[in-house]
Amino acid sequence: MYKKIENSPRMTESEATELYPDKYILMQMDNCDTFDPSGIVLYVGDDFDELFSLQIGLPVSLGVVIEGLNISSRLTLGDLVVNG
Repeated sequence: MYKKIENSPRMTESEATELYPDKYILMQMDNCDTFDPSGIVLYVGDDFDELFSLQIGLPVSLGVVIEGLNISSRLTLGDLVVNG
């Protein structure tokens, strides 16, 4: 499930991953600068494939789907529980 972000805030990729740590984020990038990428947050959602399909279906130039901060750690750690 995804949600359109009203007023489409402009921010860096790092700011977006911190603001939406548990979501996938569809952003329209300002340019192809990979050193300090910034753009407009369009949608956030729970499913990468759903947002990627949305990006393909919409006329979003320089669109990219990124992961929130907690997504990558959740995927790599899985259900690992350490009991001390």
